[in-house]
Amino acid sequence: MSKPANVKFNSAPPRRNLWPAALVGAVALLLVGAAWWGRSGADTGGLGQTFANQGQEHIAVGTAHPAYNSFPATSGWHYVQPQPWGTFAYMVEPERLIHNLEHGGIVIQYNPALLQGTEGALDGIQRRFPNKTVVAPNEALKVPVAVTAWRRLYTLDSVDETRIVAFIERYKNRAPERFPD
Repeated sequence: MSKPANVKFNSAPPRRNLWPAALVGAVALLLVGAAWWGRSGADTGGLGQTFANQGQEHIAVGTAHPAYNSFPATSGWHYVQPQPWGTFAYMVEPERLIHNLEHGGIVIQYNPALLQGTEGALDGIQRRFPNKTVVAPNEALKVPVAVTAWRRLYTLDSVDETRIVAFIERYKNRAPERFPD
């Protein structure tokens, strides 16, 4: 039996269009990169200043360590036990507060000599975020208020509740270890 003259046989498999698969892969890679960027704290145009990560090393109470790269500190050597969340009338060691930052917390420190009569407003902010904030005086501050998150420092000349709350909402839980609110 002979083959019909108008039928062509091709031994090569049909060509597939690879563009849809490449496009899906590129979009997936872009989404993963954006998620990593967002969780890494690589924030441009944010509130305050970003500092290099000095690590998460736990140290024994009283152990000497290199200087922090910011004041107040935003990362680095810290004690095993964090400071309880809340408002305190005494200065808290930075090595204790850094552990709170590592857990995604926010620390609000104020200089009592530069900020008189408005400490109650800071306590009110702390009560809005009871499981993520510490408020404490720090007489060494050169500014009235300093708000810190992991690798982030925001200084203010007065208690500006709107700005402090914006900082808290933007940077809480953006740290190496995240604990539920």
